[in-house]
Amino acid sequence: MFWFASRSKHLAVHKVIRRLINNSSPNTIPLGGDARWETRCNRTIPVLLAPYDHDELSVSEAAYALTKNLSSQGLALVLQQPFRAEQVVVGFWSGDGAHFVLGHVRQNVPLGGGFWQLGLEAMEMLCPHDSAEFKRLIPLAARLDPSVDADRDLAVAEV
Repeated sequence: MFWFASRSKHLAVHKVIRRLINNSSPNTIPLGGDARWETRCNRTIPVLLAPYDHDELSVSEAAYALTKNLSSQGLALVLQQPFRAEQVVVGFWSGDGAHFVLGHVRQNVPLGGGFWQLGLEAMEMLCPHDSAEFKRLIPLAARLDPSVDADRDLAVAEV
C-alpha cells in the first residue's frame, strides 16, 4: 500500500512538471505573428545589461540577467523588472574576456511572479575601449566569469 501511495504522489508531480515543460518550451512551433528568421538555442547564461539611450550609456543602472534563448540575430532575457530603455548594451563573458553587443529592444513583457522577458535584436559588436564610460563596464562584466564567483564564494565559505 505504501508503494502505491508513493508512486501516485510521484506521478502527480511528474504530470504537473511535464505540463509546465510542454507549455513553456521556447522551441514550439511559432504562433501567428511570432515567425523567426532562424532557430533559437536554449541557453541559460548570465549577462550584464546597461541602458543605452540616445547614445548615452547608463552604467549606474547596469544590472544582471539570464538568457532564455539565443540566436545569431537576437536573444531573450529574463529580468526581475521591466526594462526602461529602447537600446541596451549586453555584456557576455567567454574564456577570452568580455564581449559587448548593442541590442534593440523588440519585446518587454511580464512573465508573472515579478519577472519580465526582454527580447532583443542584436545590432552590432561594441569595443569597450572606445570611451571611458564603456571601460567602466569591464569590471562589471568580469563578475560574469564563473571562476571568479567560485573563488570568491570559496573564500567567503572558509572564513
